[in-house]
Amino acid sequence: MPRTPITIRIVPSRLAWGCQWLLALAVTASVLSHAPGWLGLPALGWLLWLGGWLWRGQAHGELQMQPEAGGGWRWLWRPAAAAEAVPVRLRCAYRGPWLIALDIERRRTWLWPDSASCEARRQLRRALAR
Repeated sequence: MPRTPITIRIVPSRLAWGCQWLLALAVTASVLSHAPGWLGLPALGWLLWLGGWLWRGQAHGELQMQPEAGGGWRWLWRPAAAAEAVPVRLRCAYRGPWLIALDIERRRTWLWPDSASCEARRQLRRALAR
């Protein structure tokens, strides 16, 4: 039975952003409690800037898997702002029960549980296991 192409829609993860932002909040709180009072405003400005930077830095787009005749997969990536998908080299750096780390053209992308649907992540795990 021939395999069908699979498209995985990847969105920015609120879980990843929340974990990273809480860590930044802890660092900022430490600065506010131990540093002179005049450092409070720059520390809060840094915290707000970092939150936006972390959100914008997450992957957002579609990963497409197309079966090849030899049994492998052809990987295509379409960023959210692009109209067309481009072929990419994909390597799985980590595959766990909750997180998946993908190297898409040498850029590390972490898929958190809320980055894609459960079914899409299951299909991706099965394709990466082969």
